[in-house]
Amino acid sequence: MQADEYLHVVRAPPGKRRVPVRCDGDRPCGRCQKIEKQCIFYEVPKDPVAERLEAVESELASLRTQLREVQEDFRKTRTVPAATDHSTAAPQYQPPARSSRREILNSDLAPPLSLDVGGTGRASIGYERRVFTNEVNGHNLHRVNPASTSPGKIPTQLFSSVPERQNTKRKRSCFEIRDEAVVDFIAKGMISKDSAIAYFDTYDRYIPIFDPEFDTFDSVRDRSSILLNALCTIGSMIRSDPDGSMSEILHRELKKWINVIIQNRSLNSLESVQAMLVVACYSADRLWILSFATRMALDLGLHEAFQILTDRLVIRNDHDTWIEDGRSGSIHDVQEERLLMRKSRTWFGLLVLEHIFRVDAGKPPGIRFLGNARRCRMLLSHPASTILDLRLFSQVELNILRATINDTLTPNTTLSCHEVSDFVHETKTDLDLWFDDWLRIIGNCEPAKQESPYLLVALRVQKCWAEMMLNCKALRAMGVENVAAMTPNEQEILLAAKAAARRHLNLIIFEPNYYLAKLKYAMDFVWAKCAFSFLLLLKLSRLLPDRDEQHRDLLDQGKRLVEELSGASSSSNQPGGGNIYLQILKVSIEKFGRALEESRPSATEGPINTSPFWELFDAQADLQWFMPEQFVSEWDFPGLNLFFFPTAMQDFFGDFSLAM
Repeated sequence: MQADEYLHVVRAPPGKRRVPVRCDGDRPCGRCQKIEKQCIFYEVPKDPVAERLEAVESELASLRTQLREVQEDFRKTRTVPAATDHSTAAPQYQPPARSSRREILNSDLAPPLSLDVGGTGRASIGYERRVFTNEVNGHNLHRVNPASTSPGKIPTQLFSSVPERQNTKRKRSCFEIRDEAVVDFIAKGMISKDSAIAYFDTYDRYIPIFDPEFDTFDSVRDRSSILLNALCTIGSMIRSDPDGSMSEILHRELKKWINVIIQNRSLNSLESVQAMLVVACYSADRLWILSFATRMALDLGLHEAFQILTDRLVIRNDHDTWIEDGRSGSIHDVQEERLLMRKSRTWFGLLVLEHIFRVDAGKPPGIRFLGNARRCRMLLSHPASTILDLRLFSQVELNILRATINDTLTPNTTLSCHEVSDFVHETKTDLDLWFDDWLRIIGNCEPAKQESPYLLVALRVQKCWAEMMLNCKALRAMGVENVAAMTPNEQEILLAAKAAARRHLNLIIFEPNYYLAKLKYAMDFVWAKCAFSFLLLLKLSRLLPDRDEQHRDLLDQGKRLVEELSGASSSSNQPGGGNIYLQILKVSIEKFGRALEESRPSATEGPINTSPFWELFDAQADLQWFMPEQFVSEWDFPGLNLFFFPTAMQDFFGDFSLAM
């Protein structure tokens, strides 16, 4: 109608109340009918955006109506009680208007559906699962809506996967992951059962993550074929025939199944993690296998087992009760805690390997232990604890301390030389406290009396290695390499590294039955430590000259070390392990002997080596710059870059270059 007439107000008769009448938008409008005038209606063209919004609102209202109808039908046809399993198939709704549904799904302005579904759910769960299924391009879309039993409570899960229904046809994917069961070597006929048992009996010498009472041959074979195959493969490296053909065959077969374990999530298990840890110790691909094992352990929640178990131990100690043999608790509780103990033990074994490869092999940081590392000692009081836990938890504490050293004494550290020196002294005190504590713990452990000589020697060797790496990393952090230019404080740190290397050599030489005899079970890292510590001692003995008789003793000890390691290496067939580092030892001794012969003074009376530097340049340089490739590419062992160049000659060459 016209604009002037739209605002026209009808006058009320005399004595009556005036009531305004507005246009109601009808054709004709009620106002024009009441005042008996002709209604002229002008239709204003709508905005395209407004039309599209109206269409969307219309479709949305239609879908809401259809959904309410489906809900009503579902309530009527639902005859199964609320206590039935949640996997019961829900009816699938097929909307009749397929084209309109596609328009809504493809519309950029279509808002998300906001569904408010009432109803009562199961008492044990607290919400009722409502399933609305659409089929789009051959795929099913499922929406799960919590019941409105708690007003104002935000639902924690709006979408959930619905299990496959028996009566629902699904379009098969173009891709499929093979879910093939792992077969052990005995069932495949690769080895006999007697040979497998012989290989299996050495498993407790690898890494202390197993329980000898639980992880028996029959138990492991029933639970995990991949773990049995891994243990038999490593055992064959130690007890195989001289040519090592069986070891190589089993190792190639094991690598195939490790790939299957990694790519199939359905094969994730505690035993699979243990198998990958064992393989990582003796494989050249140790870093990425360990990373896959860490990821699998996180998926399985192994990192949570230690906290759960320690919380239970704290509560138990507060109530002064014990759950042992089912006397103070159910059998289910005992078995559950044994499982938690196995998970914690495996996780700590993974942590030790991760820290070793992080500190000594340059692996990027992965796991960080928060809190006091000594809390792991609580597990020693658990009934499921074993003698092997003494080895494991002592290494846990030591390697956490070594990781702190590695993170602090980086090559680009901001600490001054004085602060680095203070840190070295404080860390040395921490190492002494760690060593004294575990000497007392092992000495007071009655079941470990038979194993205590092996445990104590290993403890002393680990302490010497930690002190040697502490001092070498401190020198690297200070940025000093020339021994001739060192300050007295830096020379003191260098002498401490040399003393630790000498103690390390004396321990493994004079206690061969307790250390070197078990070296055939050791991983490559242990062989590398032996070769590096002796090579570093040879270099430091030339950089910081000793008496001639000390040089001769060191040469004799090196030859004895080679003999002992040759015996351990001949009884094992580790691929590329001990033989490489044994060869490095032989070359190091040869170079040291040649340098010693050339630097021998003419007068036998002289106790101190006083040969001029320029006369010994060739022999000294041959040993001084000897740096095996393994200690550069595979292991991050500092100290081999130290050299001796007199500062007087350095000043001479500097002045000469300026004159030029």
